Amino acid sequence: MRINPFLMIRHAVAHRPVNSSTEIRITRLCSQRCRQCRVYERNTDPANMSLERFRAVAADLKKYGAYLGFISGGEALLNPDLLPILAEAKKTFRVATTLVTGLYHQRDWVGEVAAYCLANDINIQTSLDGLGETGDYLRGVKQYSRTVLDHMALISEMKQKSKSKSLLYANIVLNQKNLDQVPQLIQSARNLKWRATIGLYHHLTETTRSDDELQIVPDERLDALLAFLDHHPDILNLDSFVRGIGPFLRNGATTPCPFVASRLWMTRVTIMETGDVHLCWGEPLGRLPEQSLQDVFHSANYHERLQQYAACSGCWTTCYTQRYLLLHPRSITELSHNLIKMIRLHRYQQERRR
Repeated sequence: MRINPFLMIRHAVAHRPVNSSTEIRITRLCSQRCRQCRVYERNTDPANMSLERFRAVAADLKKYGAYLGFISGGEALLNPDLLPILAEAKKTFRVATTLVTGLYHQRDWVGEVAAYCLANDINIQTSLDGLGETGDYLRGVKQYSRTVLDHMALISEMKQKSKSKSLLYANIVLNQKNLDQVPQLIQSARNLKWRATIGLYHHLTETTRSDDELQIVPDERLDALLAFLDHHPDILNLDSFVRGIGPFLRNGATTPCPFVASRLWMTRVTIMETGDVHLCWGEPLGRLPEQSLQDVFHSANYHERLQQYAACSGCWTTCYTQRYLLLHPRSITELSHNLIKMIRLHRYQQERRR
């Protein structure tokens, strides 16, 4: 799809965000019981976003503009309409569509969904937070890493036999329980020809959970890991994001809130299975398709929320902070490293197309 610059200009003139990134959570059901998450505790009815509602939401997103799309849950594989939803998503998001899945499901269904994604150049993101007992503890299920790594291997084998441009990557959320395993987790992903991204445990949003056992205590162990991650060729994160983890955990050093300081380009929308529209923390701002996204961004709720975010102490997350750092480097060094990272990613994408 082509990007419509005139649509972006209209939003800018009207002081509305472009809506550069949209996550649609198509189910509250999940096959795991992660310590950092409480999405499975939601009691909305129905539990799944129907194909009809998804199409209505997608129609509004097309009208407003939508560029990077993430289809997630819960566990997206548990929505029976997943394949037609992915087909609709592919027509909606103008730059890229990514399926976010825990891959903890029946192998045949994992393979069928992966085949569809690969055939349609839909990216696949999974989570790989721990190995062995640590993984089982963090994700609340048995044989977690064995199951997920097996399914990652299956998808990688399928991709090698295809001409797919899909990006495969595993997100590793740093927490106090898994720091020693992170190098091995990255290597495990690399061995299966998946890339890795690094996240940081938090409990900011509607579906995340506060857990003192997961909160990282800054020490020499963390410093050694961050030195290992700095400029690591197998992770997709910006160097500036990795280098900011330590200062954030130690003294709260962060960036201005992206929703406030760069609302035109950095606004990221999360749409729940009910159609409720969220930004970061806080109650929903509206509901699609009962309201349009344009109406949501015109509402008093939206402007009041920005005032609340302006007073926020800040965060250090890949969803928000890292995107801000990409377009707002704080030094010439950060700018040059951002460019190097983007060049490497472009080269990697070119390699995938051969």
